[in-house]
Amino acid sequence: MVKFTNFKSKPYIIAEIGINHNGRLSLAKKLIVNSKKSGADAVKFQKRDVNDLVNFNTSPGHSKGYLSKNENDINKKNTKFGSWVYPDVRLELSENDYKKIKKFTKKIGIDLIITPWDEKSVNFVKKLGVKFFKIASIDANNYHFCEYVAKKKFPTIISTGMCTYKEILRTQKIFKKYKTPHIFLHCTSAYPSDEKDKNLKCIPKLRSLLNDEVGFSGHGVGATGAIGATALGAKIIEKHVTLNKKMLGPDHAASLEFSTFKNMVDLCRKVNISLGNSEKKFLKSEAVLHNVLVRKFVAREDIKKGKKLNFNNIKTALTYSKKGILPKDYFKIFGKKSKKLLKKGHILQKIDLK
Repeated sequence: MVKFTNFKSKPYIIAEIGINHNGRLSLAKKLIVNSKKSGADAVKFQKRDVNDLVNFNTSPGHSKGYLSKNENDINKKNTKFGSWVYPDVRLELSENDYKKIKKFTKKIGIDLIITPWDEKSVNFVKKLGVKFFKIASIDANNYHFCEYVAKKKFPTIISTGMCTYKEILRTQKIFKKYKTPHIFLHCTSAYPSDEKDKNLKCIPKLRSLLNDEVGFSGHGVGATGAIGATALGAKIIEKHVTLNKKMLGPDHAASLEFSTFKNMVDLCRKVNISLGNSEKKFLKSEAVLHNVLVRKFVAREDIKKGKKLNFNNIKTALTYSKKGILPKDYFKIFGKKSKKLLKKGHILQKIDLK
């Protein structure tokens, strides 16, 4: 079984292109290149077979919202989020386009992940060859579809927006049943999501309930969620990207432009390094300051031979000497007898004590 903890980067960062290519292969490639330059480990797309997704003998409505042709094509009236017709067939790349994308991502060295939204797309994506499947939040408690995906025994990432812990645990049982490698991402399915709705405390809670690692999929307009999730130990960070937030299309406004995305990637990696480990010890990097500031035990007054050291006859002071007894050893020397007369200001050493 593939271990999702063995990612090539920490955290493993996914640039969610999704449908922000606006149905254009040229824009898709441009988004891939910028994702790679910004430090992403993977790009993710969404694949739909409209005939399999929509009910039998039913056609999706006609989409009227304007879709930008490029990042500078922004001088049109935008369509309010949630009012787009779904699925919008104009946003679907062809199977041949995806084959080209697969070759392109391999050429430039970035992983390809695809979210299939229906059974036919699951089969196509697996045959195409991707790094991971991705299940969208809306399908995380679609147990019928989850079972279809899990049966493929292909490594799968699962977002959990709009789900309860009970529902997530039930989905986990499905993937465990088929011994299919999987990892859940905490997510809030609002585009964009406010800070008050991110609920990042769900990350350690999910980790505990699932007894497994978890990640984070963010839909905010900034990097706060991703950085906070990294600090809480998220192993995967997924974030929507766009060439221009002002572009017209369903998800651009809730995505990050690449200057912000790159900054997010850099900060997440630095935060991950800063997590270090849970061992608390004296570090080599602390030695310089320690040597400058540390005090040593000295005689506060003349201490006669055979006299016990006590709180009143010793103290710590800056000695500017490499020798001496450190403050942390107070309880080791307290009550010990002096082997000889110790003059006031004498820097105590172990050889001075019985």
